[in-house]
Amino acid sequence: MPQVTTPGLIISGTHSGVGKTTVSFVLMSALARRGFVVQPFKIGPDFIDPGYHRLATGRDSINLDLWMTGLRQVRASVARHLASADVGIVEGLGALFDGENGTRDRGSAACFSRHLGFPILLVLDIWGMTRSTAALLNGFINFDPRIRIAGVLLNRAGSRRHFEMVRDSLPRGLRRRIVGYLPSAKELKMPERHLGLVTLEENERACHLKEDMLGHVRHTLDLDRIIDLFGIEKRDHTVAIPSLVPKGSIRIGVARDAAFSFYYPENLERLERNGAELIYFSPLTDPALPEGVGGLYIGGGYPESFAGALAENVRLRRDIRNHGEKGMPIYAECGGLMYLSRSLSDFDGKSYPMVSLLPLDVVMDAKYLAIKYISLETTRDTIIGPRGTKARGHEFHQSRIVRSSLAGNCYRVRDSGKRSFQEGFVHETFTSISARIRKSRGISYPHAGVI
Repeated sequence: MPQVTTPGLIISGTHSGVGKTTVSFVLMSALARRGFVVQPFKIGPDFIDPGYHRLATGRDSINLDLWMTGLRQVRASVARHLASADVGIVEGLGALFDGENGTRDRGSAACFSRHLGFPILLVLDIWGMTRSTAALLNGFINFDPRIRIAGVLLNRAGSRRHFEMVRDSLPRGLRRRIVGYLPSAKELKMPERHLGLVTLEENERACHLKEDMLGHVRHTLDLDRIIDLFGIEKRDHTVAIPSLVPKGSIRIGVARDAAFSFYYPENLERLERNGAELIYFSPLTDPALPEGVGGLYIGGGYPESFAGALAENVRLRRDIRNHGEKGMPIYAECGGLMYLSRSLSDFDGKSYPMVSLLPLDVVMDAKYLAIKYISLETTRDTIIGPRGTKARGHEFHQSRIVRSSLAGNCYRVRDSGKRSFQEGFVHETFTSISARIRKSRGISYPHAGVI
């Protein structure tokens, strides 16, 4: 098992919504500006925050999830990606000690701190507080002696005087952990939408975000103190992440734009390591699929926010449908599945035509929310594996399938509440295409079709 030797820290908070993403973005940007190579990570199944990490550091942010990959893979992934970095910064999920349920902290930032040996930088929202801050901090610091809260950053200070009042009310031992504050300012607030933050691709401030935020914290964030507390230093990067040289045996078109941006970097890396050449295209603007692609991967995102533009791109919708009907393997998940459906109705009830490769109709429903971890087993051959293939993942959406002309499902799913149900769709094509794909030298698709 690779050992983690590069210093790292985990940014967590006293509660959800405390400002962890803003603090992570600011700190990553500030350290990168100082010349440090910062490797970002994100705890849990999050596709939006990692986009901001990438903007701050220039490096892909790697998701760490004990449910989906297990501890061994988490440690190996951290070690591999830190081999070419000066410091690893992990953005936590939710509050510091909150894990998979109310009685266990598995999957929490505290849990990862114990397993990785990374200390905590705790974010505390002090809006409306002064001396009570000490009581809250004492509780967090003493709650679990197995983790170390090395630094504390105070968020949403009403003014410098407010910050000083809070700082000066703390006992000397707590005061030494304070590394500055973020003022309460609209420029330091990440814009939100349904199911989370606005994605980087949709953020109108994206091109100015780094400069704007660093300008607001220039005199409030004690970067030198953070560097000292967490032992951050420039390193000799004698070990680098192995280069990903595609073997070129198959070209896979990957949908990537403002409507479809939810991908795990390590999944894309694994495709490349197995011989795929990834060709990115935009369902919003490209008139046709890239030339020479032998398969498509359409991930999640917010197609409901771009339903009109997706519908207007008739040429590409027709091109995808024609290729699918002729046997091109297409894997679509979440928003990608919605795109392959007959129609998509937005939150206002307006319906838009989609690719119409799958005879499904999808509606957005503000009163409906599916959010849970799941495990699945395929009940028939699909392009992700033969019958009996097992996988783990997560479900997070406000969409519902209201009509379907497909017979049967291809997944048997069990969620974190132990509920069992059927999910997944497969559209079978020509047997000759399936056999030809199975014989290809690159990535193996056990069955041609569309999921």
